[in-house]
Amino acid sequence: MRAAGPAPSATPPLGFRDIEAGRDFIVTIHQRFTAPPSPPEENLPRRIGAVPPRAEGFRERAVAADLDAGPAVVLAGYSGMGKTQLAVGYAERLWEAGELDLLVWVTAGSRDAIRLGYLAAAQAVRIEATGDEAVGRFLTWLAETPLRWLIVLDELSSTGDLRDLWPPRHASGRTVVTTRSAKVDALGEDVHVAVVGGFDDREAVAYLRERQEGRPQRTEGAAELAGELAGFPLLLAHAAHYVASRDTTYAAYRRLWSARRQQVIPRHSSLARTNMPLQPGFGSFAHIDVVAACSLSLDLASGLIRPVLDLAALVDGGAVPLTFFGTSAVARHLTAVQGRTVDANDVRDALAQAHRFGLATIDAHRMLRLDPWMRRVLLEYLLLAARDERERNMPNDWVSPRPDRPDMGERAAGDALVEAWPGAGGDPVGNQVFFAAAMALRGWADDQFWLNRGHPVLIRAGTALKDAGLLDAAAVYFQYLHGTAHRRLGADHHETRSIHSHLLTVRSLIVRDDITALEELLAEQTRTLGPRHRKTLETRSQVAFAHASAAPGDRGGAEELRHVLAEQRHVLGRNDQDTLFTRYLLGYLRVMAGDVDGATRELKKVLKDQRRALGFDHARTLDTRQVLAQLRVSRGDTSGIDKLLRELAEDQKRVLGRNSEQALLTRHNLVAVRINRGETAEALTELEEVLADFTRVYGADHRETLAVRRNLAFAYGELGDQVGALAELDLTMEYAHRVFSPDDKDFRTTRDRLDHHRHRAYWQVMDEYERDWESDARLLSQMKATISAWYFHNDADGMARAWEFLLSESAAPRDAEGTLSVRRIAACWRGLGGDPARAVAELEQVLDGCAAVLGSEHLLTRFTRRNLAFWRSRAGRA
Repeated sequence: MRAAGPAPSATPPLGFRDIEAGRDFIVTIHQRFTAPPSPPEENLPRRIGAVPPRAEGFRERAVAADLDAGPAVVLAGYSGMGKTQLAVGYAERLWEAGELDLLVWVTAGSRDAIRLGYLAAAQAVRIEATGDEAVGRFLTWLAETPLRWLIVLDELSSTGDLRDLWPPRHASGRTVVTTRSAKVDALGEDVHVAVVGGFDDREAVAYLRERQEGRPQRTEGAAELAGELAGFPLLLAHAAHYVASRDTTYAAYRRLWSARRQQVIPRHSSLARTNMPLQPGFGSFAHIDVVAACSLSLDLASGLIRPVLDLAALVDGGAVPLTFFGTSAVARHLTAVQGRTVDANDVRDALAQAHRFGLATIDAHRMLRLDPWMRRVLLEYLLLAARDERERNMPNDWVSPRPDRPDMGERAAGDALVEAWPGAGGDPVGNQVFFAAAMALRGWADDQFWLNRGHPVLIRAGTALKDAGLLDAAAVYFQYLHGTAHRRLGADHHETRSIHSHLLTVRSLIVRDDITALEELLAEQTRTLGPRHRKTLETRSQVAFAHASAAPGDRGGAEELRHVLAEQRHVLGRNDQDTLFTRYLLGYLRVMAGDVDGATRELKKVLKDQRRALGFDHARTLDTRQVLAQLRVSRGDTSGIDKLLRELAEDQKRVLGRNSEQALLTRHNLVAVRINRGETAEALTELEEVLADFTRVYGADHRETLAVRRNLAFAYGELGDQVGALAELDLTMEYAHRVFSPDDKDFRTTRDRLDHHRHRAYWQVMDEYERDWESDARLLSQMKATISAWYFHNDADGMARAWEFLLSESAAPRDAEGTLSVRRIAACWRGLGGDPARAVAELEQVLDGCAAVLGSEHLLTRFTRRNLAFWRSRAGRA
């Protein structure tokens, strides 16, 4: 993240980006507090991924025998034929029989989704790598392990997505793929392909009768209905649910279905031919039949059920996490739709009813699942409703502009995904499911998003790939996103610039030096556009700044940038935004050179001209305001700075969005100012919220996210939580090793902070022993020698034992404040020693005691709550 928008090669050296500790650092050799990984066998058998539940009335079919035909089997067929259920039945049969050590279920909607699924599996078997390296090592592990495994790739969209990602053929391994694609021959000759069709007449009638077991009066007309529905499993399931819910008969349902079929033909047939062509695998022969059946089933949905299902349809990429429905974004949207206040309990009731009526399935993984056909029908109805609304608002003349398609909940769905998406380092399976949901939403609402300046969920999907280490995929994704934003919004739009920043961040992780690419671009622009074209001058400015920022104290380094400025003034004018931006870069070079007073004078002049020429709310005007605010703090001029930063943050949220990098950075800076002023306890909650927002929006390994985490560690240390500070810095160092080179300034800062707090955390226990053993110099000397050895060897388990020994020697009650404090510290050391689950179990008990004895807002309670959240996160990754 940039402080205010200079070229990406610049890193703002502003003093309050990292809060200084105000004391010398103790420099030691850094070692990470991670226990040796356990052998994979210790964690097996394991199920990875969200395996769907068996459907109600599931029955084995003859085609299931094909699943034992070889190590690699593909179930192919039209949507709604039961391919996924056959795979579920097979996987559960092997699992229940004890024939599997590892079951991996991947919703294979895209190549990136497959890789994310493999990454989750790689983590489960303790493969210590990231990104494509981890994917490759996992496939190698499958080829070499003697363990018994099954990989299920459900709903494969394109056979090309499996290029280089096929699980290996292995004596103890099996692979099952389900797909609607007809191009299964491309998967290879050694793959057994089983085509899944409908039930035969006997199976269909038996299924309908079994579903009404105990109520034989409902089965009247079962044979006739089975023939009418041609044994289509999905249609039979809808009929069975409807008959059971309405306590009617199959004969009555057949009449209703036939009538509804005639009603939906005109509009839905037209839709399939125009606005919503049927995707491969959705048989056109079944379209109207399925619409009629789903339409009847949706008649069962009253109240909130239908609006909730509409939102689910927008984001269903195979499954929708229930946390999506618990977000404030969903509650706000449903409140607006219903015209009354809707809360989480209302939504929960609607989801339960949808499950009961067979409109959706909720499984043990807390996922809601829609059948692909049901999703399509819901989207068809949404599109028809939007078309009707647009036609109602259509002007009668040919001159007035035509209204855009109205929002159908897409923005609310995107907001909810961003709100519920787990942070980097969270559940990798959840990350895959949310990524698939974002891709499903983008596939439906991409045009709608760009009509309204994009949406943060588009960026969040890219950061999910980056966080997973899939850097090449992230670069391709952000390149596409940047091209779309450039075309739809313009090069200078803040969303385009933000996406470009993410693209450069990903590229910088792949290729550390980007200046060569800039120079190649400049040469191309000079040749094709000419040396005085606006774009050429813009790139010249970026290249000149990149060179100058490499030696910011060298006056000659800025000379080329001044030449560019002269050209821009002549060609573009003094008040052009590019001209003003180059002036801003010249002022920023003074910041980098340490000339705070000169930079302040120059940037104040730039700000005055930007306000006059561009307006107070222009993104670059806000950038300049941000740097000037930072310069005030660096000079020690903090009078009125709180008000100035709050106003700036509000303006940035209003203009750029509450999740914009600039708004988040200003919030962080405001907290840093308060901590530097000594208001650490008061600012702690806000700093924790800032870290959560940085992590949620930009990822745990983003440069500025790590700076916020370092500051949070400093705040913990200042308030006395040395072991909490050490844990935060240990995690920060893990990310620093992954994204920074050893000579990077932020890498060195993190390492020095870790060494400093590590020393404080290790020796904190001596305060307790000196108080208890003050009369025994020999014991104290032995303890100091022991701690020195633990400190030298990074023995966190030894430190845990030292704190636990204090507990065993203490006569104080377990719920006394001092005892609770020691228990908390001992638990955190257990986590640092590689046992986060044990840390979580103990911290849960400590938190209960703190809340009961000290209250929910006591500092020790707050520390324990934060420690518990931290180690729960780490336990989820272990």
